[in-house]
Amino acid sequence: MKNYLVICLLVLFFLQPAAAPASEVGIDVEWEPIAGSDSSSFLPPNPGQTGQTWIEPATGMEFVWIPGGCFTQGTPTTERGRYHDEGPQRKICVDGFWMGRTEVTNLQFRHYKITHDSMAFKGHSLNADQQPVVYVSWRDAMAFCDWLTEQSGFKHSYTLPTEGQWEYACRAGTATSRYWGNSPVNACNFANMSDKTAREEWKTWTPNKCDDGYAVSAPVATFQPNAFGLYDMLGNTWEWCRDWKGKYPEKGETNPTGPSSSELGKIVRGGSWDNAANGIRCGNRSYATIGFERYNNGFRVIRIR
Repeated sequence: MKNYLVICLLVLFFLQPAAAPASEVGIDVEWEPIAGSDSSSFLPPNPGQTGQTWIEPATGMEFVWIPGGCFTQGTPTTERGRYHDEGPQRKICVDGFWMGRTEVTNLQFRHYKITHDSMAFKGHSLNADQQPVVYVSWRDAMAFCDWLTEQSGFKHSYTLPTEGQWEYACRAGTATSRYWGNSPVNACNFANMSDKTAREEWKTWTPNKCDDGYAVSAPVATFQPNAFGLYDMLGNTWEWCRDWKGKYPEKGETNPTGPSSSELGKIVRGGSWDNAANGIRCGNRSYATIGFERYNNGFRVIRIR
């Protein structure tokens, strides 16, 4: 009888189901770097987890993991506010990458160039620590990326996003003109754009019919993020991309990098605080020469290894 009971207990023990991994039972697996550790210790145990964050130690810049995937680049001909260069639509795929959760701030940029001045626009300062850095050319943005790479001892590589990476990250799984939907009516919950506050300062402007509370650029991460946890992908400042300006090819691609050169310059995306609704769309494209600097041009960084 005693032996029978022992056998039953052993059978019950081995029939117990194994514990599911935390990711399968809805438990958030949090990871934080160890204070004082070198940059290699900042690598998460599993960099493929959606929403995983990582802190760049030289500037304190926060990055979020963007999982790879495919999406339809460009806009349908029926999209309100669409410009002719936003098509043809095509399917493209990108590998996963780390992206700055916000635009690079004045404070972060001044770790690289302490004397940088983002100046002011008609008496409104653009130079506060947490405002996005502006008056930076494409060359300046790439030089900052190179400096970040050097600061890591070349363990990591930083650059600007390609146009495909940028649009994929902006859309965050959506197919609407903006990551919160098609309508610009509630845009002021998600983006800093031309609004009623700006109209009070500049009477000739045609603002969106909402009020975001800022006449010029806002501190980064003031508004609601998209589904990837990225702030200000639309509005606040235009963001430099790595690609030269060119037409979309007819066929889909994986990890597209754009044309090899262009007289038009480099792509900028996302619109800015002085744009009306047409400019605040994930598919909107603009461009500027590589030495161009302006009060509403900034950038954000990606880490590719």
